[in-house]
Formats: sequence, C-alpha cells, structure tokens
Amino acid sequence: MPGARRRCARRMPMANLPFMPFWTDAYLADTVHLTTEQHGAYLLLLFQAWRSPDCSLADDDELLALQAKVSPAKWRAMKPVVMAFWKLDKRRKKWVQKRLRIEREKAMERKAKARDSAVTRWKSEKKGDAKALPKHSEGSASRVTPIEEKSGDFSKGARASKKSSRDLLMEAFQDV
Repeated sequence: MPGARRRCARRMPMANLPFMPFWTDAYLADTVHLTTEQHGAYLLLLFQAWRSPDCSLADDDELLALQAKVSPAKWRAMKPVVMAFWKLDKRRKKWVQKRLRIEREKAMERKAKARDSAVTRWKSEKKGDAKALPKHSEGSASRVTPIEEKSGDFSKGARASKKSSRDLLMEAFQDV
C-alpha cells in the first residue's frame, strides 16, 4: 500500500474542469439505500473520476480504498454496493460511469464554446490607446445643495435647487 499512498499523497494539480454539475434529485433517488459512509465513499470516487481526463477510476482496490478514504477491509465490504454504480472496462482496467462521462463531455463543450466566444470577442475589438476622459474646469462643476423636505409634494422636495455660477462664487467668498 505504500506505493498507492504515495500516488494519492502528492498534491494534485487543478482539475481541467474545477466544477461538476450535480443533480441532487437524481443522486438521492439512485442512492437511497446507501449508508452515510457509502455515500461519502461514492461521492469521493465521483469527484476523483471527474478530475481525470478520461473520467474513470483505476481498477486498483488499494487506490480505490485510499480515494474513498476508508480502510482496505472496509473497502472490501462496501465495494459491491458502491461500485454497482460503475461499470468495469476490463480491456482498459478502468471503472467508468456513463452519466458522469456524459456530463463531463457537456461541460467540456460549454467550456470550449465560452473560450471560442471570448477569443472571437477579443480579436474583433479594436486595439489602441484608452480614450481620455473629458477635462473639466473648476468653475464648470455644479454644486448641489441639500434637498429641502417639503410636505405633501415628494417630487418638488426631491429636486435640488440650482444656483447660478455668480451665486456660487458669492457664497464661496462670503465664507472667507
């Protein structure tokens, strides 16, 4: 088991698809007979398979026990129940699950479409310098006065009173 442990102990690189669609209704309907521990093992194996490029698990009981986070003895006892959701591809010596593979293919297609769309969008935009913001002179900024509440007429009270530039200058110099 030391070799299998070394394979799992390495830090795994980020998955190509760091998200996985999860249909809770379908999952719960299919797994109503599982114990809590079997649910945990099954979910961990689903996640592990999702991270692999071919969406499969190696047919290696030591490795599967490590991936399911159970002892080899517990794995031997729960394997028939948990792996009933999987099909063994004897030629490749891999466990596969049809639904998981279909969902991964759909996710890869969506990812490719999004990537292609982004590439097209960025290629079509003109490149160049950013446009400068318009310059404002100090005198052109309008000054907003506090809103005066007037009972009975909301729309009148919501408008700020407007003052001329001359009035604003006079107010500014009165404070000096």
